[in-house]
Amino acid sequence: MPLCSRNTGIYLGFIVTLIILYASGRGKTRALPAKALIITLVGGIMLLAIDGSNSFLVDLGLPHLYQPHNLLRLATGLITGFAMGIFVLPVINDLIWKYSNGQSSLPSWKALMWFLPVLLLCFLAAASNSQLVLYPLAILSSLGLLSAVGSVNIIFMILLRHRDQSFTRYVELLPFCGIALLAASGELLVLAQLKVLLLQTLSIPL
Repeated sequence: MPLCSRNTGIYLGFIVTLIILYASGRGKTRALPAKALIITLVGGIMLLAIDGSNSFLVDLGLPHLYQPHNLLRLATGLITGFAMGIFVLPVINDLIWKYSNGQSSLPSWKALMWFLPVLLLCFLAAASNSQLVLYPLAILSSLGLLSAVGSVNIIFMILLRHRDQSFTRYVELLPFCGIALLAASGELLVLAQLKVLLLQTLSIPL
């Protein structure tokens, strides 16, 4: 896998959530979920923060709550990636589209049934360690990472061009998306090279 278990979960959950939102006709949603759902999703993100902090304590040889496990990293990553997709898409849509859309990215508890089976399937597939499914998951998680960074680029590009809330069709976004994804690829390559240089400087084995 090109990413660690936690990052695989985050970006796999993110891209899968976006795919489901678009497939279910909520690709232009501009409303966040109800307060109770937001609190629940934030609680899921906090689980990743707790698990990550616990792993950090283990790495430092300090007292910790429990022994880290890759499946736990994957599960908390998937939950966080799902929350990211639910929160990020309405924010971007509110910046992009000219006309209002009252749809919520997660309109009710019942709407979770669109996502939970797919997220569970992703978890079981990644946990299986089967090469037959790991390759597609590796591609999806990499696309999720590229999409997440590209989304940030699109936000900055639209704001810099003063094009916020001016788009009416997807085709108008194609030039922005192309440049944003190309820039994201370059940014990730630069970050990867900087990481290698840092590890070499610190004499840490790759």
